[in-house]
This record gives sequence, C-alpha cells and structure tokens, in this order.
Amino acid sequence: MATRIKYTNVERYLRSYGKYIIRQARKIIKKKRKVSSGVLLRSLKYKIKPTRKGYLTNFLSAKHGDYIDKGVRGKGGGVLPAGSKHKGTSGRKTYVDVDGKRKPSPYKFKGKYPRLSAIKKYMSRKSISGPGAAFLISRSIYAKGITGISFYSQPIAWSKKKHEKDMMAAFQKDIENSIKVN
Repeated sequence: MATRIKYTNVERYLRSYGKYIIRQARKIIKKKRKVSSGVLLRSLKYKIKPTRKGYLTNFLSAKHGDYIDKGVRGKGGGVLPAGSKHKGTSGRKTYVDVDGKRKPSPYKFKGKYPRLSAIKKYMSRKSISGPGAAFLISRSIYAKGITGISFYSQPIAWSKKKHEKDMMAAFQKDIENSIKVN
C-alpha cells in the first residue's frame, strides 16, 4: 500500500510566498497613494487550498479591491461641460496581468455616476468641503475612470521565475524526505 507524501516544505513555501505578495501589494497601494480609510490594506489576505492536482492560492481583498487593482474605464470627456480642460479625456484604463502584459480594464461605468455617499465619506476623511464638490468629484471620476495599480498582479509577475524555481526546490525536498531506505 502506497503512503501519501506530506508536502510540508511546499506548504511552508506557499505560506511565505503568500505573505511576500501581500507585503508587496501593501507597498504598491501606499506608494500609489490609494489609502483613504485603510479598509483595502486591512482586507488583503491569501488562502492556500489543497486540491487533487496540487494547491490553489487565492489572493483576496475588499469588494472595491478589484476595481482599484484593474481600474475602471471612464465614459470619456464627452460627459464634461463645454470649456472643461479635461474635455479630451478618453477614459481608457489598463492594468498589468500576472504575465506582465498590459490589458484593458474589464470594468466600466454603466450610465451611473459613482455614489455620492461614498465620495462624501472620502471628502470628510480628506477635509475637502465646498458646495457641490462631491458632485464635481463624482463627475470627474465618471469621465476619467479609475487608474488600475495592479497591486496583486505586478508582484506575481515580478517574482514568477523565482517562485517556480523555489517551488520546485520545496517539492524536491518533500520527495527526498518521503523516500525511505530499507
């Protein structure tokens, strides 16, 4: 009867890799100045799930994390009033995928401006005030979109080759540890 191999080194490596990606993602979010309430930073997590074919590593974040990661296409400058200095804004947004290739954002505004309640909370945190400021910020976001910062996919793309090499080394150690000599 064959015994199952325990992949302790592989699991240990995957946990350290998950922590590394989370650290890098937090650095990118802070560097790109996308911290407002801190909800996104606190929500970054990873989960490792064993499957029949190996392991599945999921990187998780708050609801709005995917929009910040991949960006949101704006409607373009046509929604701004005549004479606006951003009238020519196209609204196209891109992000970097896990292979390091630039792709267009899968998200776009569907006829509605961003919620004013969320923008008012943002304004109170940043001490922004003024009559109609929330509407103006909302309209600007609607026209220009939200730039994606690829906080998960960039670190994965940067470390892909090293990850594969280190993963194979951990797998090799587990195989060596499982071989029993009579």
